[in-house]
Amino acid sequence: MYHNLKMAGSSLLLICFMFSCSVNTEKHEITTPVLDLKAVGPLFEGSNTATATWEFTLEDLFPNLEENIKIEKAKVKSIQIQTREGMDFPKIGKMVIEMKSKYTDMTKIGLLDDNIQPNKKYTFQVADEQKDLQTAISDERITFVGDFDMLEDEYYEDVIFDLQVTLEIETRN
Repeated sequence: MYHNLKMAGSSLLLICFMFSCSVNTEKHEITTPVLDLKAVGPLFEGSNTATATWEFTLEDLFPNLEENIKIEKAKVKSIQIQTREGMDFPKIGKMVIEMKSKYTDMTKIGLLDDNIQPNKKYTFQVADEQKDLQTAISDERITFVGDFDMLEDEYYEDVIFDLQVTLEIETRN
C-alpha cells in the first residue's frame, strides 16, 4: 500500500512539473501592409533585384499583448505580388523572394516559377525551410529582396511590384 501511494505521489508530482514547465503560446496571423518592391532602372537582361523594407514595432503587431513580447516561432504562410495597373512593364521571368533583418542572414522564403505579366496578381510557392524568422520579427525591421529574370535587353524605368507577406507568429504568454 505504501509503495502504491509513493508511486501515485511521484506520478502526480511529475504531472504537475510537466504542466508548470509547459509554455503557453498563442498563434497570430499577421499580414504586412502593401509594400513597394522596387527595382531601380536601368535594368538589363538577366538577373535584377528589387527590394522593400517593412518597419514595425511588436507593440503595434500585438496590441492585445502586455509586457515583454516574446516570439517563439514564426513562418511565412503566403507571399503575393501584383504588378502595378497601368504601368509599362518589361518582360520578366521567374522570381525568388528572400528576406533579411539586422541579426539574420538572407533567407529564401518563396519562389514564383512563372513569367510575370502586367496587371496580374501572383502567389509564390513558400519555402519549406525558413530559418531565423522569429529573430527577424524580433528585429522589427525586415528587408524583402526579389531577384527576378528580365527577359528583355534593357528597360530604363523603375519596376515596382505591390508585395504582401502573411506570417504566422507564435508568441509566448
